[in-house]
Amino acid sequence: MSNDTSNHYCIILCGGVGNRLWPYSREERPKQFLDLMGMGLSMLQLTYHRFSRIVPPQNIYISTYRDYTDMVRSQLPDIQEDHIIAEPVQRGTAPATALTLARIYQANRKASIIVSPADQMIVREDAFRQQVADALAFVEQEDRFVVMGIKPTYPETTYGYIQAGNEVDGDFARVKSFTEKPGPAYAQLFCDSGEFFWSTGLFLGNAQAFLSVFKEFHPAMAQIVHMIDNGDSERELENYIGEQFPRTLYQSLDMLILEHCANVYVQSCSFGWADLGNWDNLFQVSQKDSQGNAVLNSRSELYNSHGNVVNVPPEKVVFAKGLDNYLISENGNILIICPKDDPALLRRMMADARLKYGNDMR
Repeated sequence: MSNDTSNHYCIILCGGVGNRLWPYSREERPKQFLDLMGMGLSMLQLTYHRFSRIVPPQNIYISTYRDYTDMVRSQLPDIQEDHIIAEPVQRGTAPATALTLARIYQANRKASIIVSPADQMIVREDAFRQQVADALAFVEQEDRFVVMGIKPTYPETTYGYIQAGNEVDGDFARVKSFTEKPGPAYAQLFCDSGEFFWSTGLFLGNAQAFLSVFKEFHPAMAQIVHMIDNGDSERELENYIGEQFPRTLYQSLDMLILEHCANVYVQSCSFGWADLGNWDNLFQVSQKDSQGNAVLNSRSELYNSHGNVVNVPPEKVVFAKGLDNYLISENGNILIICPKDDPALLRRMMADARLKYGNDMR
């Protein structure tokens, strides 16, 4: 394997709202800009630093929502201005990736690219760097995709499950099937079978492979490549994006590649991974006190209370007794106390807050 990384690129996706961590994550400051791990760095900063040790920093692009560009600049002051690609409206990770891919394709048509969410925890950084390098080498050889997969350790129902087929090339197996967020019974079945992996949401492919799939499913975004080749001005490109992007189909990159592409491989990975997308996931990876409570950047005195998540401003102190598996979170004008493992209830609370009390509840 060559040590030349000049053709290796990274797209960091950080345009989401992070509703599943509401009210800590809110529209004005979503989870990717927060210090979820108590390390003094936001999830975006941790992700950027992680990939700056894998690909050249000048080859890292940030895909974000236009309202968040100032936060990106503030947290990543060394990033090139034209490497912050802002979507005018939020249409999911597939259109966002397509918009950024057009710029990378302009810069280097031989690029091999890893697309990464900005809200993941990686435990073994050395193993991660090696396995990303292996996957980048794998996709630069042919027009194909790799999704990095983790063997499930319990029947999690909020992840996508990838079934590996019999066609194997080293650590890479052609994907046989994909199931997004299965119910508890199917999740247990997938865990027991030994054939399935959790999708990490980390996708790799070369520039031509990405462009081909976007031409088919997001042709308006793929058209940007031709506009750049034709010498259209930045103003013309901006006007085109402002007109066409809101019309594009809302779609996740997972669903686009894993459900619609045949040339997809799952890589068996072992770097220790967690998605920090919701309160229960965050609880699983956080340090606990002697009663099994996760107290996140907060102060508390908990009595006969077990398995709770506490997240309030540092100037506040939480006193509670007799709570088990609850979430106590305060941010700004919102305080919620509810079971931590009931995402449907959290969604209902968030919807009721906006309906009854207005947009300042976002």
